[in-house]
Amino acid sequence: GRPIDEGCGCPTCRSFSRAYLRHLFKAEEMLAMRLAVMHNLWFYNTLMERIRAALDEGVYEDFRNAYSRKLEEKI
Repeated sequence: GRPIDEGCGCPTCRSFSRAYLRHLFKAEEMLAMRLAVMHNLWFYNTLMERIRAALDEGVYEDFRNAYSRKLEEKI
């Protein structure tokens, strides 16, 4: 099955499908929240790494414009 985000390299996306996560949430399993938090922390840590790299390279404005458009897309 499909992960939460096919472009994400977090342990949740590498190991679990959306369908399985939905099942865990519907069953009110605590594992659902743990996996969601793991994914979200990975997402924000990776985003901050990319922002720092763009700032260091002097291309933050280009990164921000491109990333803002990406965030508007549905996954």
